[in-house]
Amino acid sequence: MSWLPVLSDEAMSDDQKKVFDRALTKLNIEGDAPDWLRVLANAPLFLKDVFMNLDKGVFSEGGLQPKTKVLLAAVAAAHWGNQDVAQFFADRARAQGFSDEQIHEALGIAATSTSFNLYYKFRSLAATDAFEGLNPGLRATLFMRPTLGKAFAELVNLMISTANGCSSCVSGHIQEAVNQDVTKEQIDEVIRTGAIVASICQFVNSSERYTR
Repeated sequence: MSWLPVLSDEAMSDDQKKVFDRALTKLNIEGDAPDWLRVLANAPLFLKDVFMNLDKGVFSEGGLQPKTKVLLAAVAAAHWGNQDVAQFFADRARAQGFSDEQIHEALGIAATSTSFNLYYKFRSLAATDAFEGLNPGLRATLFMRPTLGKAFAELVNLMISTANGCSSCVSGHIQEAVNQDVTKEQIDEVIRTGAIVASICQFVNSSERYTR
């Protein structure tokens, strides 16, 4: 038997098909369902959690607008290395009015954040003050002049710094976010959005469809 296959409608059990059809409705998917959703159908109870988490945590109003969370979800999926999941959310972001240039800028902020996360995480892991005072020498133009706004950039930085496990980066970006009038509820929502997408990508990336 294949490892986490992309299930066709015919290959699904009754329980899998029932949850899958419900997911299509809740996620407003018409036409061909994306392969990643068909992979999730292998574990119908998990798929149910996924579409309920997305419906409540990403697509619903909260401290952040749904359109903002959808763009953040695209960034998170790209960070976790699943192009199909990233494309799904990027398409939703475009439908909400974001341009390709804005989506690419958000990805650029995330990539820049990763470079700083790696650099400062090393300092934490080194457990020595030998490197204190050294300038990282890394450029961060998108941190300073983001067209999507500094508050949005800090949301991306918080989500990616958390994913990369850089505690000093998270602490610093919390303060920067607060300086940009980002609320604790908004910070909580961006971390939740990242967590939901990470769980999807972790499962789906194990599929024979995505393994290399």
